[in-house]
Amino acid sequence: MRDTSNIILFSISRLISELGTAVFKFALSLYVLDITGSASLFATVLGFTFLPGILVNIFAGVYVDRSNKKKVMIISDFASGILILICMVIFSYYPENIFTLILYAIALSTIQAFFSLAVNACIPDLVSKDRVNAMNSSHQGINALLSIFGPVVGAIAYSMIGFHMIFLIDGISFIVSGILILFLKFRPRSTPAEKHKPYFESLREIRTYIRDRAAIKNILLVFLATNFVIGPAISLVLPYIIYKQFQMSAEQLSLIEAALAVGFIVGAITIAMKRVHSFFINKIFVLIQLQALMFTLWIFPKLPFIGLEAKWGLTFGYMLLLAFTGIFLAMGNIPMTSYAQLYIPEKIRASFFGVVGTVTTLAVPVGMWIYGVLIDLINFSFIVIGSGLLLFIVGTIAHRNKDLREFFKQDLEPEPDDITGTTKTKTIEA
Repeated sequence: MRDTSNIILFSISRLISELGTAVFKFALSLYVLDITGSASLFATVLGFTFLPGILVNIFAGVYVDRSNKKKVMIISDFASGILILICMVIFSYYPENIFTLILYAIALSTIQAFFSLAVNACIPDLVSKDRVNAMNSSHQGINALLSIFGPVVGAIAYSMIGFHMIFLIDGISFIVSGILILFLKFRPRSTPAEKHKPYFESLREIRTYIRDRAAIKNILLVFLATNFVIGPAISLVLPYIIYKQFQMSAEQLSLIEAALAVGFIVGAITIAMKRVHSFFINKIFVLIQLQALMFTLWIFPKLPFIGLEAKWGLTFGYMLLLAFTGIFLAMGNIPMTSYAQLYIPEKIRASFFGVVGTVTTLAVPVGMWIYGVLIDLINFSFIVIGSGLLLFIVGTIAHRNKDLREFFKQDLEPEPDDITGTTKTKTIEA
């Protein structure tokens, strides 16, 4: 009963606050472009939302591990709501001050970095072990759903009620989310609180933990490689192919990108089923190989028997490829996240996800820069084939890696909080 009520409350709180944020972000992009006409200024504001993910995550992880995670989540949501309402007042006096929006973006992203780490660290404390995967499926499925509807609602809200009212709605959504989190029932800590070590000693501890566990280190490398390829390929290469190479419309591009989110939702729902999860848990990295195949097929319009004049036929083809990519992405990422949450000791769980956040946040902009240079230098077909080949190699190496195979065979019990000790794990048949 506790599991079900926690999943419902958590999902509603995330739906409310994430919808408010998705609407605000899209409206912000329209507003900055309206008052400045500058894509570079918009990119500057957007870029500042990534900075806390790089600079704050690791230090925030140590803080979250030492704190009551429920309190961190509640305070983060209330603080975000109050910050937005304060910015709304400032905005009413200085509506064209871009510097205010940059400060807001930095402050809100910093606060939400704490919230995100607390969420990833606390999910095993909200539900029983066999419902962790379902909880992650719900959480990530909501994010995918809002990636479809957020821009639509944002565009409608911006044209009908204006940017000032969107500020108000976003602020209220965070406060309502914080109130809902008050009613979540957390499992008591598995170990009594201990005296805190110095901050940098805690950082060294998480570094040592990752270094000494080959499977955890390899999972981080997989996250790094896949985010380096997948994020830039979808955000940069795909629009270039659709717009520049095949002269398709913005409407067709939006449908293709929406298909990715729809596929992710389908994958999240599917992998939440226990039988499906049990079947795929030892085949996670095969799913990366299947994603590689989907990326390689982006060159299908170049085949001699494909007619480039049939734009809607091309649209349907890309929608299928992106939908299957989303399915494979969800069915790989969600179990990987769930396994890490169950295995990583509670005392360093947020710190570990802080490292993951830093690694993935760094990988995407570096990948964007490299892909941006390559697009101007070589034919996109070579980029697509190269990306698919790189992903396939990563998936193949990971699937054959003994440490990773053993890790995903484990009948998981969390490692003891004495992470300097060794852990005995029971395995089940693949």
